[in-house]
Amino acid sequence: MRTWLDAAADLVLGAQCPGCMSPGLGCCAVCRAEVEGGRLQRWHPRHGAAEEVVLAAGGYAGATRQVLTAYKERQAWWLAPLLGRRLALAVAAGLRVTGARPPVLLVPVPSAPAAVRERGLDTTAELAHRAAAWLRRQGLDVRSARRLRHRRPVADQVDLSAVERRANLAGAVAARRRGGDPDRWVVVDDVVTTGASLAEASRASAGQADVLFGAVVAATQARSEVAGQ
Repeated sequence: MRTWLDAAADLVLGAQCPGCMSPGLGCCAVCRAEVEGGRLQRWHPRHGAAEEVVLAAGGYAGATRQVLTAYKERQAWWLAPLLGRRLALAVAAGLRVTGARPPVLLVPVPSAPAAVRERGLDTTAELAHRAAAWLRRQGLDVRSARRLRHRRPVADQVDLSAVERRANLAGAVAARRRGGDPDRWVVVDDVVTTGASLAEASRASAGQADVLFGAVVAATQARSEVAGQ
């Protein structure tokens, strides 16, 4: 049943669920259930074997895609706890699949400085922070930190092919480890499409620490479900 707060949002704020655009504050129950019900997956590229182990909390479709888009592009930052928990579940699945043990550092794929300025938030770093905090509440020694940066400008990846994306990012990311950092890192991102960003981030990170795997909120393309969700 809709509440008076939902009705007020319709009239005064024009608020909508980011998943289905129905009137009301926050995610509606149906869309939240769809996001939270995503199946843990091991992502594989469309062509060939995966170069890295990448775990995703669900597929990049439906309400999950809409919610991620709202978070990144429409400043719906209140979605960070929901999406951060999904990322945390992907990290936990990765630890289970690889047999790795904490302490672990979650290292977000770097956002372009211009994108951070435009959005007012490093959205991927915020998800990493939320995921690490959730995992610590489960008793796991997991932290997050921005240890990657772009060393040169890169083109917008949206309209590039998988080959073009890898060429665009080749050698573009640098890593810097700081004192006290765990020597085991997990590279994290919001979405994996071709794997180019994760591959470049992993390459850069490998010079500083043992990269265990990649973890994302959602994945496109081929995938296989992970047991034990």
